[in-house]
Amino acid sequence: MIHVLALTYLTPRETVVAHMAEHKAWLREHADQGRILLSGPRPDGGAVIVTADLDDTGVRELIESDPWHKLGIASYETISFEGRNASPGVITAAEPDDSVLLINVATTDDAAASVAALASAVEHVSVTADGFRGSRLLTSVDGDAIVNFAAWTNQKQFDAIFEDPEFLRRYEAFAKTATGSKYRLYRTSRVITPGR
Repeated sequence: MIHVLALTYLTPRETVVAHMAEHKAWLREHADQGRILLSGPRPDGGAVIVTADLDDTGVRELIESDPWHKLGIASYETISFEGRNASPGVITAAEPDDSVLLINVATTDDAAASVAALASAVEHVSVTADGFRGSRLLTSVDGDAIVNFAAWTNQKQFDAIFEDPEFLRRYEAFAKTATGSKYRLYRTSRVITPGR
């Protein structure tokens, strides 16, 4: 389950600020370990933390390890949900799993045509392929290259798309718009979050 933690301050602002460095170190440690996906202050006071996919014990241990919890600086309201959809590049598993990220880089003389052709292939995959988690198509600032950044549950499910004749037809149409193209699959080795 993904958990949204709404923190409400229980102490004066001066106490919150006095222990901010400890809390930020805790946030960074757990973000680097993949347990925390997002965090930040609320405009009306307090803060919000969005966790990775953690069980009830994992989220309870996470909260209890926060210096603000230990010192009684903040209370935590937890809203939990099953994270079925995520933007490509967002990894919700707190521990390494079999998921892979595809990075396909293509050079082109016509970025708009290449994006349209590749989008056709990816849109087909989005409604037919098991294990597809989403894709983000990028165009270089100079307009001479495009990148497909896509997330997959595992390599076996990614490999299966090459058995689909309709995908192959669409991908070949894309290849005709590119001057060169190469893809690789990647797994997360390490996450480093901002240190501020």
